[in-house]
Amino acid sequence: MGECDLRIGVVSDSHGDLYMLEKAISMMGEVECIIHLGDHYRDIIKVNNKFNNSIYYVPGNNDYLSNGSSDKIIELNGKKIFITHGHRYSIGFGLMTLYYKAEEEKADIVLYGHTHRYGIDYEGDIFFLNPGSVSRPRDGAPSAAVLVIDNKGDIYAEKLLLV
Repeated sequence: MGECDLRIGVVSDSHGDLYMLEKAISMMGEVECIIHLGDHYRDIIKVNNKFNNSIYYVPGNNDYLSNGSSDKIIELNGKKIFITHGHRYSIGFGLMTLYYKAEEEKADIVLYGHTHRYGIDYEGDIFFLNPGSVSRPRDGAPSAAVLVIDNKGDIYAEKLLLV
């Protein structure tokens, strides 16, 4: 990893488990920011006072009474990142609906949650990352991720197993 690489912490589906969310953040090392992809996004606001990171978040299907946008675009290191919980894009049936939305937004990267399963995919030129769930995994151990945009513009992710 180079000196100018950008590291972004990515978490989802914490469902009120502040202990596991804190564990995930402490395992990330130095990151530019942390992105929470919904289902108790308020958890990141609660625990961030210990870490003082820049944070971004979107509500999920279990974030009741939220008036925040369920989709956001952020730009970091020259990459357009589309963040969403994913439940509005039928991701249980595949990524195509989400892919079309990402294409419409001209996103380079899509970060989503909802399935509680870690996954990395490329559709066309778009990088998709689901960090899994920090509290209620459906694919083994709780997980989070660090998204890396290296100094050449290449994108990859580091999976963090919270065991």
